[in-house]
Amino acid sequence: MREKLLLKCENSIYADEVENLLRTNSIASHRHDESQDTRTGAYGPLTGIAIYVFEKDYDKARSLICPVLEERAEVRPFCPRCGSEEVRPIVHRHSYGTMMSMLCLFLILIPGLYLALPVKFGFRSLVANCIALAMVVVGFALMFTLKRFLVNYVCGKCGKKFHRC
Repeated sequence: MREKLLLKCENSIYADEVENLLRTNSIASHRHDESQDTRTGAYGPLTGIAIYVFEKDYDKARSLICPVLEERAEVRPFCPRCGSEEVRPIVHRHSYGTMMSMLCLFLILIPGLYLALPVKFGFRSLVANCIALAMVVVGFALMFTLKRFLVNYVCGKCGKKFHRC
C-alpha cells in the first residue's frame, strides 16, 4: 500500500497530538522526523515532523485532524517576557521591514565592493575609505536593530513589543 503525507508538524508535541488522534480512530500512521537528518537541507527549507498515512485512510484522517488544525490556528500569542495573554496586535500603516532590509544590504554591499575592488572604481582616498567604512558600520548596526522595526505585538501588562509569525 502507498503512503501519503498527511501534514508536517513543527514540534513533537503537535505530532504526538495528531498521532494519538489517529491511533484512537484506528488509522495507522508513521512519523518521520526530518530535523534529525544529518544532511543539511535534505528536505528543503521547512523541516519538521512528517506524518504519513495510507492512501485509503487519507480522507478520513484529514477530516479528523481539521478541528486540531483550526484550534492550532486560533491559539492566542503570549508575551515572551511575562507570559501574559493580554497581547494586542500593532497595526502599522506601512511595513518598513523590506525597505530597512534593502537599506542594510545597500549599506553593507556597496562599500564592501568598493573596499574589495579598488581597481575597478579607479580611485582610492582616505576620505572615501572612511566613508565606506562608516557605511558598513551603520549597515551592521541597523541590521542588528532591525528587529525593532518588525514587531507586530505588544503586551498589555509589561509593555514588551515582540514579533510573532
